[in-house]
Amino acid sequence: MKINRRWFLAGACLLMLPLIFTVNAKGEEAKFSWNITHLSSFMPATLEAGGNASALANDLSMITLTGSGTFQVGEADEVTGGGTWITFSPTGTETGRGTYQVTRLIRFELAPGTLVGTPVIDNITNKETARGGLAAFAIRYSDGTRGVLFVSCHLPSGAPAAVFEGVTASKGFVDFWSRVAPVPMVDGNRTVFHSLPE
Repeated sequence: MKINRRWFLAGACLLMLPLIFTVNAKGEEAKFSWNITHLSSFMPATLEAGGNASALANDLSMITLTGSGTFQVGEADEVTGGGTWITFSPTGTETGRGTYQVTRLIRFELAPGTLVGTPVIDNITNKETARGGLAAFAIRYSDGTRGVLFVSCHLPSGAPAAVFEGVTASKGFVDFWSRVAPVPMVDGNRTVFHSLPE
């Protein structure tokens, strides 16, 4: 009886392995879009594409970015998108501007959180597909420098406090590591991910 039970359990495990690997493979190859968003309204909050977000370097110089694109988890080169950049000195004088292109996905981690059950209106796509998380992209700037862009999304319902909202970026040897946090009732410094159909 014990031997039969063991064989039964072993057989059940073997039958489950393809299902387990299929689920993991689908999760590893999931497709997402990312957007630096714009709020076209505050009552209720209404998400649109085409926003901007900023981050500060150690000397309080600043980079401001727009951007959007897509990526596939597990396929580093399956990326699209980019946007514009402007840099400013610590006194606020513009020091450069141009465009940037995403060249590779370095890493993406989903985070808890949802827009479902909130009054937020998502005009980018279906709010049920909105996701929180942290993505790191290799990027190439139009002036020839390279860097890393971090896009982080803290969704309003269920996201841990440790997840920040906004972006940070490096450009050449300068790391704009301190994101400018979003301010209630002020546009800017907001992001969102959406899951895409396979």
